[in-house]
Parts: sequence; structure tokens; C-alpha cells
Amino acid sequence: MRKISFLLAIIVLVAGVSAQAQKKNGVRPIVPPPTTTMLCVEDQDGGGFIVFDIASGDFKCSMCEYNYSFGGTGSVKVDGLNAYLTAVSDKYQIFVTVNMWERQGKALMVVLESPDGKSNIDAFKEFWTDVNIDNNKLTFASITSR
Repeated sequence: MRKISFLLAIIVLVAGVSAQAQKKNGVRPIVPPPTTTMLCVEDQDGGGFIVFDIASGDFKCSMCEYNYSFGGTGSVKVDGLNAYLTAVSDKYQIFVTVNMWERQGKALMVVLESPDGKSNIDAFKEFWTDVNIDNNKLTFASITSR
């Protein structure tokens, strides 16, 4: 009886394996998760925001407090889960760091003169801290005088 049970179990296994092998499931391709190439640091006080592309280094900066916006291209370095943007010219200096794991960012902008040459502005410096880069609205907030 034991031999018949063992033989019957082997027949069922062989039949199951051959039936499974005939199915055309194929191997599904692995789809990588979507990657974000655009990062943003927004002033917690609503004083502006800077958006930059980690692939090309292109950036747009809006400083609401001064009603001033400009853009350009900088150098981007990605080190693990940290991204760094550096853009230095004779008209502005921009340094941005974003920690993608903690979802936080910091930005330092020094504007020496109008990058577009169209407006007369005095030199100024801004330091922004963004404790949650996921909730950025990218809009001007009402700014109170400091």
C-alpha cells in the first residue's frame, strides 16, 4: 500500500509540473520605480522657492520678499540620498542642499546685482530652510515686513 501511495504521489507531482511548464506566463519585466529629477526648496516663511533639475542643473528661483525671479544653470552633485546645487556667477551665488531621505532642504542665495540686468536691486542674502519638501506649494505667500 505504501508503494502505491508513493507511486501515485510521484505521478501527481510529474503531471502538475508538466502542466505548469506548459503555461505561457513568461517572465515579467522589472519596471523601475519612477525617479524624480526635479527638486524644490521652499522658504518656510513663504519668502520664495528654488526648483532645480538634478540631471541638467537648470534652476528657477523666485524670491517673493523682493518680488524677484530668475533662473540659470548650475552644477549638481548627487551623493547617496543628498543632492547639492551650486551656481556661482558674478551676479549671484546659490548653494542648495536636499536630503531626499529626510525630505528636507536648505538654500543660501546671495544676489549681488540683477542677473537679467533689467532691474536695479541692492545686494541681498537669503537663507531658507525647508523641513518638508513634500508640501511645497511653489506660490508667493503674503510677506510681512521684517
